[in-house]
Amino acid sequence: MQYGSVKPEGGHGSSEWTSQSCSTPDKQNLKRAMREEWDHGARENWRKSIWAEASESEESFRASGERDFKRYVGKFLTTLQLDPARMVALEIGCGAGRMSEPIARDFYRLVAVDISRKMLKIGRQRVTADNILWLCNDGVSLGPVADGSVDFIFSLAVFQHIPDAATIVDYVEEAGRVLKPGGWFVFQVMNHPHVSVGPWTVSFFISSRFHLPRIRIYRPNVLDARPIRMGIFRKSCTHSGLTVVRILHRFNQNTWVWAQKNG
Repeated sequence: MQYGSVKPEGGHGSSEWTSQSCSTPDKQNLKRAMREEWDHGARENWRKSIWAEASESEESFRASGERDFKRYVGKFLTTLQLDPARMVALEIGCGAGRMSEPIARDFYRLVAVDISRKMLKIGRQRVTADNILWLCNDGVSLGPVADGSVDFIFSLAVFQHIPDAATIVDYVEEAGRVLKPGGWFVFQVMNHPHVSVGPWTVSFFISSRFHLPRIRIYRPNVLDARPIRMGIFRKSCTHSGLTVVRILHRFNQNTWVWAQKNG
């Protein structure tokens, strides 16, 4: 795989790239706020910041990554009968490597991308696989990853924490850029109905645990979960040369999109 201007140091490298596309004051402020929030989470309680329900120990945190790998990545690979052993993967929002470890184990190579330097430092310490490139990005783009160089892109519990829809669209466009023809972008979003009234958001959804209707009224902070309308993804995928092949659990807090690069 080509990494463009970034090369791995050994197999356990760390690099940072700053995008000129993130040059407007609003985006600069958003990038700074997101990085500060995640860096703060890394300092205070990194497991709880990433996955609160499995934050009591390293063992439970690691087990949660294995469980979700089987649930989401494994299901995708089995359904399409794909062999990951020769595939280059990229993870958007890898954090401290909760999902990176099982992805790197099964895939040929992994580019693990996150906006937080401190989370990446923890990930490098936790995950010893030598086929991972840890990349600190600008919170908008996939930086120096070469065009058409990745087979599979994965993202879980990331886009729901980005308060700007245009930034999410940037990531979809970047996925279209770096994927090989026929490559796949598998990502999770919150897609339940919601209404914004001034600074407040009212969300209507089905509880994933009890399967009962719920209403939540809240004032989002920088990283608070935000539902996204599916039309945004359909349009941005089409514009980026991606075809939405499957949508799972629509109008839910845990909606999954499988999109394939055309060609």
